[in-house]
Amino acid sequence: MNESCTESVTLVPYAPDHADGIVAVVRAVHDEYGFSWEAGGYHADLYDIGRHYLARGGAFFVLFDGRRVIGTVGVTPHDAEECELHRMYLLAAWRGRGLGRRLLDAALSWARRQGCRRMIAWSDVKLTTAHALYESYGFVRFGERICDDPDHSREHGFVKKPL
Repeated sequence: MNESCTESVTLVPYAPDHADGIVAVVRAVHDEYGFSWEAGGYHADLYDIGRHYLARGGAFFVLFDGRRVIGTVGVTPHDAEECELHRMYLLAAWRGRGLGRRLLDAALSWARRQGCRRMIAWSDVKLTTAHALYESYGFVRFGERICDDPDHSREHGFVKKPL
């Protein structure tokens, strides 16, 4: 895959026909890193984007290569000033081409338009490439937690303020 392949990649807001592709992308990345899958629990939001993101005043975007979903990102507001980044994933074959930046740019732009002043993100400790991306955008690591996923994974917290 060469650099020109990214020219055909579009970033679009969630639509119901993206649902299976969203699950496929997140599941592929989870399989890549050896994370467990729990459709009815921890991953339930992926099966109902409308209820878990849009109905809560948030947004969800996908990267689409013309045939399928290749990347995902969601954002939900906590309050008038703070929002949270969720489910930022990109298929391995598409990494290293600036597409993670496109996902993060979309989330940050949406948050700014909503009047958010800070964004938080929680990310599994294994996802070091994502951490480097967040930090290159001015996110600062602020803590750690045990996630309520099936593996009880450790996650680093990141915050960006101001947006």
